[in-house]
Parts: sequence; structure tokens; C-alpha cells
Amino acid sequence: MVAILDVDRGYAWVILGACFFMYMLLLGSIKSFGILYSEILLTTDNGAGSTALIGSSAGFIQSLTGPFSIFLAVRFSFRSVCLLGGVFLCLGYVTSALIHNVLYWYLTYSVIAGFGYGLAYVPCTTLINYYFERNRALANGIVLSASGVGGFLFPHIYRFLLDRYALSGAMIILGGVMLNICVAASFLRQPLEFTGSQSSTNKTGKSQEVPKTCRELVFRKFCVCGSDVLRDLRFLFISMAFCLTALSYSAYFYTFPSFLESENVGKSTTVFIFSLTGVCEIFARVAMGWFTDLRILSPTCIYGICMVVSGVATLVVPLLHQTTIYYIYAVIVGIFPGSFYALMSVIILETIALKNLPSAFAIITIFIAVFSLLGIPCLGWIEDLTKSWDNVFFITGVLQLLAAMVAFSVSRCFDTNTSDNDIVIEQGKAEAADDKLLGGEKEAGIE
Repeated sequence: MVAILDVDRGYAWVILGACFFMYMLLLGSIKSFGILYSEILLTTDNGAGSTALIGSSAGFIQSLTGPFSIFLAVRFSFRSVCLLGGVFLCLGYVTSALIHNVLYWYLTYSVIAGFGYGLAYVPCTTLINYYFERNRALANGIVLSASGVGGFLFPHIYRFLLDRYALSGAMIILGGVMLNICVAASFLRQPLEFTGSQSSTNKTGKSQEVPKTCRELVFRKFCVCGSDVLRDLRFLFISMAFCLTALSYSAYFYTFPSFLESENVGKSTTVFIFSLTGVCEIFARVAMGWFTDLRILSPTCIYGICMVVSGVATLVVPLLHQTTIYYIYAVIVGIFPGSFYALMSVIILETIALKNLPSAFAIITIFIAVFSLLGIPCLGWIEDLTKSWDNVFFITGVLQLLAAMVAFSVSRCFDTNTSDNDIVIEQGKAEAADDKLLGGEKEAGIE
């Protein structure tokens, strides 16, 4: 259980360390699927399209699992759900190693491992917000910078294991690596918001824990919050901006390697460019979180500025065919759209109350999953029709500028206190309503 003193201090930093480690394993392995992709093409007769579908299907299942994982985390505990996710990931990797027909990877990797990714990912990124208030943006930046650490380390780890132990041996070892998610998850603690208990004062004046019949109450709150969130117009607009950003950011990892190949950039140079993006993400996400906590600008306004810079850069890249420009663009991607995920939870909390965060995060995850599932293939079809990656860059650049326009339309750039006060008031009303409901249940004799 989280005591008041654990917010922004004490055990909150243990939670941050555990989430950082889990996020590094999750995002590092997700971003390194391209290494497995090329190895499968070299060692099997599987086609490029069907092999790519393995990774995209895993990502889609991961996103669809998000709402289910949050539901389980609220109903049971964040620790249990992340532990289960680590087990499924290990099982998915190991069973993939034991299967010689890569077509069965649709079951072992896409479904089983994808389900494991979904179970561990959303609770990991949501939990940290309950342990940090004053330094929430910084904490999110630190945790999400693990994506850059994993994105830098895991491609080299994958390449080493594949060269030394081949595909099957590498998958078994990687399954063991994924099992370390369970180690980190064992340090997680359930927030007071979801423990199903509240503090009351007895006749002697001493504080004691009164078990809420409210395991049911908390579950009911989670279900109701989803409908409340969907009625919030600002939340729906910012969700649309997130979908545009997620699609354009993912497109970078899909299209930029092929674009560089069409520009006759060497393989070693391509690897270095992507490593540069990962390194920039590490520092950019922490720095962006720190800057956001200064409250000079609102998080939504900062996000809009990032999208403007990234969108303009994306539009310029296909017009200037120079290797130096590609290096600069890799840095820009790591700093600006790369730091978007560090601001995501903080931006959501500008539009909704903290109690609605799990439901909101789950809903946004579904939106992004559907949008990316449809959008990424469309970008590939555009290249097939035009025989050029330039148009893909133009489209993704415009998408980022549209995301910026939406962000600015819902942001009060310099009014950074109003939304926080509104959230506090709303939380107070919600807690009062819960206490009233709990009191009514007690009077009715419900135990």
C-alpha cells in the first residue's frame, strides 16, 4: 500500500526503477524485431510480407490487450498482471524457438508473446503516475527513456545471439531475458487508489484500516470512468493527435531504412543512424520531463511545439538528398517525436482526473492500435504505387503538423495551473461520492 510519504519520495523511486527496467526490456525487444525479421528471411523460405505480418500482428494484439490488462490490474494488482506478462513473453519466445515452421510464429510470437507484451506494457506505464505528483513529468521521462536504452542495446544483443547461437538458440536465451520482467514486477505495489481499503477513525481517535466492500466499488469506478472519458471532448481531440503522432513515429522505423537503402546509404551507416536515434531518446525524454515540470509551458503546448519541429523536418528530408541531413533528422526524431511518450500521461491528466487515467490510457491504446494497423500498410501501398518513399515522408510530415494543430487548439499554453486545480476539485468530488456510496452500502449491511 502506498502511504502519503511515498509520493515523490521513498518507495516511489523503487517503483520508478522497476518500471524503467521493465520498459527497457519491453521496448528494446519490440524495436529490435527488425533484426529477427531479416534473420527469418535469410534462414527460411517465408516471404517478406508474411514475415512482416508476424511483428505487426504482435503489436496489434499488444495494443488490444491494453484495456484488458488495466482491467486486471485494477481488479487484482499491477504486480500480478506484469508477472503474468513476463511469463507469457518467455513462453512465446521459447515455443517459437522449438518450432521449425515459421508460419506457426503467428501463434507463438504474435499471439502468445503479443499478449505478454500487452499485459506488462500498459500497467508499467500507468503505475508510475500514482507514485509521483510534483515530479510526475520527470518520472515519466525517466521511465520512458528506457525505450532509448533498449533501442540502443537490444539490436546489438540480438545480432550477437543470432550470430553465436542461430535463430532457435537466440530465441531461447531471449525468452530467459524476458522472464526478468517478473523480477522487476515483484517490486511493484498496488496504489492506495486501488487497494480496496480506506482509512477511518475509531472511537479512541486512532486511525485504522476499514476494508472496503469496494473491491467491487473500485471495479465499478473503473467501468464508469470509461464512459466518462469518452464524453470528454478535449480527451477525444487529444486522442486524435496521439494517433497521428504514433502513426508518423512508427512509420520512421518502417520506412526510413528502406529510404536510406534507396539513397545508397551503407548498412553500417544505417545502423549508426538508428543507434543515434536511440541515444537521443534517452536524454530527450528525461530532459523533456524535467522541462515540463518547470511549468513554463503546459505539457500539451510543449507537445504541439515538438510536433511542429518534427513535421517540418520530415517534410524537408526527401527534398535534400544529403547524408548529413539524415544524421540531423535521426537526432530530431529522437528528441522531438521520441519524447512524445514521456509527455503522454501528463497530457492526458490535463484533460481528465487521475482516477480516470487507467481507463483513458486503455482507450487511447485501442485508438492507436487500430489507427496504426490500418495506417502502416497504407503507407506501404503508397510506396508500391508511386515507387518512391518521398510521398510517404510528405504524408507523415503533414500528419505531425495536423497533430500540432489539434494540440494547440486544446491547450492553454501559459495557463498551467487551471487544469491541475480542476483535477484536484474533481478528485475531491469523486472521493466524496465514493465515501457516500460506501456509507450507504454499510448501512444496508453489505460486507
